[in-house]
Amino acid sequence: MERKSKRPGSPAVPYRDVVKVMLMQAYFGMPNRVAQGFLRLFGEKLGIPTRFSYKTIERGYDPERSKAILDEVMKIINERGNSLEKMFSTDGTGDPTSMKINYETKRKEQRERRVNGDKSDNFPHTKDKHDFQYSVFATGIHTKIIAGFSSTDVHSIGELSHFPTVMAQTAEMCPSMDVMLGDALYSGRNTCSITDSYGVKPYLLPKSNVTFKAKGVELWKKMLYDFINNTQEWLENYHMRSISEFVNSMIKRKMPSKIRKRLPQRKGMEEYLKINAHNLRQFNFLRHTNPEMLKVQGKD
Repeated sequence: MERKSKRPGSPAVPYRDVVKVMLMQAYFGMPNRVAQGFLRLFGEKLGIPTRFSYKTIERGYDPERSKAILDEVMKIINERGNSLEKMFSTDGTGDPTSMKINYETKRKEQRERRVNGDKSDNFPHTKDKHDFQYSVFATGIHTKIIAGFSSTDVHSIGELSHFPTVMAQTAEMCPSMDVMLGDALYSGRNTCSITDSYGVKPYLLPKSNVTFKAKGVELWKKMLYDFINNTQEWLENYHMRSISEFVNSMIKRKMPSKIRKRLPQRKGMEEYLKINAHNLRQFNFLRHTNPEMLKVQGKD
């Protein structure tokens, strides 16, 4: 009698279960092997009926396996948490691949180079070309929930290069947005043109050498006249931009671990997990402290 052939190996693990473990992993800042142990402890509470190895968790960082699910998580949180938010702020940051490297120290060195005439938009870096995972995000000023996000490990891709992607994601996630805030780095006609294409009003701190020449971007001239004619009111709105730096600090304090992955696409997913973990935490925080900010209030 012939034996029926069957495919070798265990049944495939549903990606949704792997993503749950990855979010838990990002929340606690632990490596894959420790996450496997936490799965054995908390798998039942997470609604995960199967048990799988740390290698399965590792493969979950491949974008084709988990990015679509995380995109949906991002979308749902913004639909419920940022639906009433109208003002957003954008900022850039970097997470090191080694705890021996400090991003703010490198940023300080970059600012000093700019004083000496270096006009490069590149992210700061060391001799290692892949020492940081650089990210740009846009966050709601009142909710502190992130709506737009872009990330890379290539330092030569400047912060401004990420803005079109971040702006497009934010506009898609939060159609009620009508204001975008940015520091002096973003103060340019191209940024104004991008925000204007979405019907959004920019508050971008003008540099000392700017001119009123529109060069085809009328919103640039209007923003400068608003700054001159209503300086105090303009600055009151602009200084809400510090919330994006506060959100960046929240993420680094709650999830201070270094980037552990080595493949570029997996490093990007590790950073994306941190953003989603922050959004989930902040959404649940607002449910108890400021439910009026959310589309779904209380414990509904």
